[in-house]
Amino acid sequence: MTTEERIRGAAIRVFSREGFHRARMREIAEEAGIAVGSIYNYFASKEELLISLFEEEFEARLSFLEELQRRSAPIRETLQRLLEEHFSFVRIRPELAQLLLRERFNRGGKLSDRLIVLQRRMVERIGQIISRGIEDGWIRPCDPTVVAQGLYDLIQTMSACGIVYEKERAEEILKAAPEELASLIWQGLKAGAGDEAD
Repeated sequence: MTTEERIRGAAIRVFSREGFHRARMREIAEEAGIAVGSIYNYFASKEELLISLFEEEFEARLSFLEELQRRSAPIRETLQRLLEEHFSFVRIRPELAQLLLRERFNRGGKLSDRLIVLQRRMVERIGQIISRGIEDGWIRPCDPTVVAQGLYDLIQTMSACGIVYEKERAEEILKAAPEELASLIWQGLKAGAGDEAD
């Protein structure tokens, strides 16, 4: 593991445990087993470190969404894959998932500005998937941005079950979430949703 990877891993643990504002670079250095000055060889500030963590995660998710769009799979399958990917991430990296959730609504400063841009890009990409479903006749006419934002918010809020429930129950919920939510979302979005279910 490189020094930068150790710093990133330590930062996720410390930020998740302490919150961004209470976390100190000294704690991150201790957690990583390095001198505090070494962090500054990679990141100019605590804020830059957190932004870097978020950018890396959002870029991975955006790449995944681009890959989903290129596959041209049926829209129902695409929605389920999107949900499976997200909840797999939440189960595998719960500390980072909780950190993303916690810092999502912090306002002000460079961090907030960068998060807004990243979240908007994510919603736009989901909106493109919804638009394709409308064009292909699989999704009823709707405002793709409104639906994409709602879907994004639903996914993010479900990630909080790791905070709300005991570990075992949270794990059960996260495993069931992709299929359950895909079904719920699909019933509301599919063309002819007002008709009898297929």
